[in-house]
Amino acid sequence: MTKPSEEVETMDDATPEESKPKGIKPAKLTAIIVAVIIVALAGIGGGYAYWTHHEGNAYREAVAQAENADKNLMKAVDEATATEYKADQLKEPKLLGGLDAAISKAKALKGIPDDNPSEWLAWQLASARKANATDADEADAQAKALNAALKAVRDSKLAKELDGAKDQLKRGIDSAGKTLKDTDGKVADNATRDSLKKAIAEASSALSKKGVTDPKTYTGQKAKLDAAVKRVTDSKAAKEKADAEAAAQAQAQAQAAAQAQAAAAAAQPQSSYSQSYNRYGGSGSGYSSNRGYSAPQQSYTPSNNGNGSSGGSSLADLIGAASGGHGDPNAPGDPYAPIVH
Repeated sequence: MTKPSEEVETMDDATPEESKPKGIKPAKLTAIIVAVIIVALAGIGGGYAYWTHHEGNAYREAVAQAENADKNLMKAVDEATATEYKADQLKEPKLLGGLDAAISKAKALKGIPDDNPSEWLAWQLASARKANATDADEADAQAKALNAALKAVRDSKLAKELDGAKDQLKRGIDSAGKTLKDTDGKVADNATRDSLKKAIAEASSALSKKGVTDPKTYTGQKAKLDAAVKRVTDSKAAKEKADAEAAAQAQAQAQAAAQAQAAAAAAQPQSSYSQSYNRYGGSGSGYSSNRGYSAPQQSYTPSNNGNGSSGGSSLADLIGAASGGHGDPNAPGDPYAPIVH
């Protein structure tokens, strides 16, 4: 096989003078051919270099996007698993199943592909770029699905909390109304009942609000209502205690007065009832003082001459005195004289 330069020379020798190109010398034609070849090779090399440079930049950008997407996904997983939710906490318990499935899918993602493409192999750079872009897209999609499932669970939990708080407030209003009715005139300070009326009105207003999204709207009013009810019941208890103490004091005073009266009656002089006999042999009853009455004692002493007495009355005199006559039993009118018919 001849060299290009030899072919040129051979052709140049065999070609008639009249058919040779005009104005181009052999040396110049050789230089042109060589330049064209060099330019072609340079163009091919430059294009490849540009391709590898472009794919390298795209690959590194895809890696950054995949890393960021995976980081956001792991953050979503941590947030979803940070709180334990139970079925009885949700208005729609079935939503827990969707959340668990989303968490499992998120954890199953492989993450950034483990590859190290060569900076001079454009096709490796392109393949790695696609793999990282795919990972970023999957991580973004799964993070959105997980966040949506978590939001649904949280919203369901909030809805149940709102329903519960609203129901508690309603029952609190009913109970407070009954307390207000039952304590009319039975409290130590009626201002407490006025405060309870105001609390009931405010709670009723909160209960009728639309679009409430925070359970504290209800629980806050319930706390105020409970405090107002307690003030009323405490005031009622204070009045009952005061009334009981007053009743006990009045009873004690009544007992003290009765005891004083009894003591005074016991200290007064008392009379006794006794039966007495008179000196005439009769009997009778009546009151007598401690100082009794006794008839004068007389003694009978016979005289030596039988006609008189010394230091006392004769028996006849005593008999006469007792019978209302004279002392001589034989004297006229003597009760002991014989009766003549």
